[in-house]
Amino acid sequence: MAILQEKVGLTNVDLRKLKSMRPGRPVDLQISTSAGIKRVRSEFIGMDGKRCLIIKFPDESKWGRLRDSVFKDTSLIMRYILEDDTGEIIAFKVKVLLIATTPSDLIFTSFPLAIQSHDLRAEPRAQTTIGAKLDYVESPVGFCDCVVVDISTKGCRVKIDKKGLIEKPELKKTVNMFIIGPANKEIRLVGTLLSAKADEVSWYYGMKFETAEDEVKDLLKEMMLIAG
Repeated sequence: MAILQEKVGLTNVDLRKLKSMRPGRPVDLQISTSAGIKRVRSEFIGMDGKRCLIIKFPDESKWGRLRDSVFKDTSLIMRYILEDDTGEIIAFKVKVLLIATTPSDLIFTSFPLAIQSHDLRAEPRAQTTIGAKLDYVESPVGFCDCVVVDISTKGCRVKIDKKGLIEKPELKKTVNMFIIGPANKEIRLVGTLLSAKADEVSWYYGMKFETAEDEVKDLLKEMMLIAG
């Protein structure tokens, strides 16, 4: 992703993306040093409304001395992967407002005035709230309900409520996913669970479809999730 152009203006979509940033997740920082541009990793701590963002000061034992380059009023470019939500990487420019050293080394930055985003997936996914049921192909007993939060012809991401979940789904397992399609017809899609993330209330699983791509495409067209 190129260096951000100087432009101003956050859309509602931009704000939703920024508010989707999760504490504890890694961020990539681009810093201007006397030796040139340097990229380092740190951790997102949180935000205070639209007033500021808070990140950990990067570990200098790993990345080298940075305090000569990161101080009040210097600019940083921050990159963050929204893989739990949209499969995008977002990037934005911020200015350092304050560096705290007690009780932890933290950087307080301005709130972004604009962002750039880039889809990490080869194929964009439609956002949905479709209810579904999952079971293992090898032992079809309907082990949990879920919500399909995004879907494409190649795969989807499902959200499973932690509350009431008896057994966490296993990765690398092949599962049946049953959804109700047009005319209340139950439709089965088969796929493999390849990734898992969690927040305070839900598990999010990435699923790669084994059902033929043309068959999934026809279903998505019927459900008006993609153009015909």
